[in-house]
Amino acid sequence: MSPHKQKQTGSFYTESVVVESMIKWAIREGKESVLEPSFGEGIFIEKSLNRFNELGNDNPKLVAIEIQPEVADSFRNKEKLETSYVINSDFLAFHSDEKFDVVIGNPPYVCLKNISSEQRYTAQKVIEQYLTRCPNNGSLWFPFVLKSISLLKPEGRMAFVLPFEITYTRYAYALWETLSQNFSSLSISRIYEDFFPNVDVETIIFYAAGKNGTTDFIDYNIYNGVEDLQNNNINKKEIICLSEIFNNEKPFISRTLDKTQQKQLINIKNKGFLKPIIDSCKFKIGYVSADKNYFHPQSNIIRHFSIPDENLIPTILNAKEINGGSNIGLEVLKGDCSSKLYCPKNISEGDRLYLENGKMMQVHKKYKCKNRKPWYITPNIEYPDMILTVFGEVPKLIANKGGYAVSNSLLCGSLKGISKEQFICRWYNSLTLLSLELNIHSLGGGTLVIIPGEADRLNIVENIPRSIVSSIYEKLNEETQKNGIEYTYALGDKIVLQDIFGVTDEELKYIHESIKLLRSWRNPINRRKDCLKKNVFNTIENKDFFAQKKKNDILNKHRITHLSQIEVNKY
Repeated sequence: MSPHKQKQTGSFYTESVVVESMIKWAIREGKESVLEPSFGEGIFIEKSLNRFNELGNDNPKLVAIEIQPEVADSFRNKEKLETSYVINSDFLAFHSDEKFDVVIGNPPYVCLKNISSEQRYTAQKVIEQYLTRCPNNGSLWFPFVLKSISLLKPEGRMAFVLPFEITYTRYAYALWETLSQNFSSLSISRIYEDFFPNVDVETIIFYAAGKNGTTDFIDYNIYNGVEDLQNNNINKKEIICLSEIFNNEKPFISRTLDKTQQKQLINIKNKGFLKPIIDSCKFKIGYVSADKNYFHPQSNIIRHFSIPDENLIPTILNAKEINGGSNIGLEVLKGDCSSKLYCPKNISEGDRLYLENGKMMQVHKKYKCKNRKPWYITPNIEYPDMILTVFGEVPKLIANKGGYAVSNSLLCGSLKGISKEQFICRWYNSLTLLSLELNIHSLGGGTLVIIPGEADRLNIVENIPRSIVSSIYEKLNEETQKNGIEYTYALGDKIVLQDIFGVTDEELKYIHESIKLLRSWRNPINRRKDCLKKNVFNTIENKDFFAQKKKNDILNKHRITHLSQIEVNKY
């Protein structure tokens, strides 16, 4: 299947050792009836038949469903599948009076908004049966799991390869509630070696057993590689309480740390100098212009149409304007940035011509614009106290001393009873970086992307004595201008964490080690090295994939992507 077709249908296929391990867990006696809801290239079918054969059953009850007709047809006449019932159907529309002992497979990872309206209607009907909801930016695996529950016999079990986002995304909370009320045992296996590299998200293995039972806990097993999974060589075992998920604690990230690291972080937390960031600053996304080029005209366009200054708002359009070679330290002053947001209040002759030009380019018909009255006025323009870059593991926070508006490529921070300098002094240290790793999700390429809801859950050090704020701020600002942001965080470790709050060298070492460990889990390139070494995925096609992936990751790290409210709501 072509890469385009895979992405369009959410069809990605699972590494052999992982499938064998899942099959061995699911098929235990050889008498089980098995349902595979989206068999794709058929690896779950093949391994299931092998497992049945090992257990002495040459005529198993195996129902395999696939929505793509060409894929289903390719299996129907295969000799080894004579005993199987292959169905070409949308699994979510599939009906069976018969229930199954096992449901197992790899459901599609495709956004609900990207499927047909008919499929989306079917998916939402499945979701509504469990009195829950899934937003249109949720994924098709969500209703697949729900549908599978309804097709299991009492005491039945299921196993799926699912994206790691099931452990933290907000819309999955209702799914966890449903699972806890339907199974006596829930488990997640997370493997450091990326066993599923053609998917641009981290994947885990989800297990549920004891249909019609209940539980409040999830077994969390961490493995170094797929061979460890095969040999049941667990590197780390934790028990997660469901309440930890519902309380936004992201336990599947924090419990990845080893026991010593966890203990040290608890000790630091118990010292009482870490405070919720929401108590002192609230972050929002900036304005959405709807057409970046039109609403941010270049100086030559401004001159050509004689657009008056009163209709141009000084703005910071993206992180590039405050990063890199901009020579901006920890504050942006009036005149430092040159971008302008076009927002006409009094229409001059030049504005009239520019607005007519916008209509000629169909700007007024763009989604955001056509819902505005008038179409050319950008709403929700923020003039924040603080500006925070969105992408990257060492984000830049600066004070907005120039009164700039800020676009939705950045976050806008409004302070609560604290000075800009004080907040910056509290931000720049490795405890903030660790809090980012523990609370902020990453894109498929492993790049952190900060959104308001997750930013609210960050913790930073408490207020610093006012008498020394100016001195610390000057040192941090000078370090930023001289050496860059990474050095600023390191300086904060010394002059804030250690000199003010008494963090020891040993504690700081554990903070750094914890950050390094969480970053290594987040970085897909490092986690895929073992796959390449063992040539498990080392085909020409996958070589091309990894080459392109590396290029995409580099671009992704430096790109400027606007945050949409839909993506914000997802988390």
